[in-house]
Amino acid sequence: MINLIAAMSEEARNKIRKMRGKAFYIYDNLSKSLIFMFDSKQFAYNKINIDHRTLDDCLYNGNLYLDRFLFTLEPLLEFSFESLVSLDKLTNLIIDQRYKFKSNQPASKIIYVENKYNSLLNKQFNSISEFAKTVKGDRSTIRDYVNGKKTGLYRGQ
Repeated sequence: MINLIAAMSEEARNKIRKMRGKAFYIYDNLSKSLIFMFDSKQFAYNKINIDHRTLDDCLYNGNLYLDRFLFTLEPLLEFSFESLVSLDKLTNLIIDQRYKFKSNQPASKIIYVENKYNSLLNKQFNSISEFAKTVKGDRSTIRDYVNGKKTGLYRGQ
């Protein structure tokens, strides 16, 4: 059987997305303007790489995304200026803001990791999470070492 979604034209996909999707607006809090309108939440998940829980939190609780973008289900009269951008430009804007947001996290601890046996593996990490991802380790265990709750060497190195 042919995969119907793959065989569907882009025009048909857009039509179905507009009929079934939950449309929402994206406002830029810096310029106080409407910058994009999505036809569906699923399309946004895929295109701007946002988790569904994060999007729902921003849509339904009014939280700013990356301390800059406001997502709403209804148009806002307070933001009367429109400065619509293309999807590519929006994606690049969000990537840039993610980088700025990540580097400005006040709770992040920059850590320098030294390997006892191989000095070539010594490296600085921007956060405990970044180090945990690199070594496929547990953040809470690493945090205990960083905060001095555990002593000795992490994983013996």
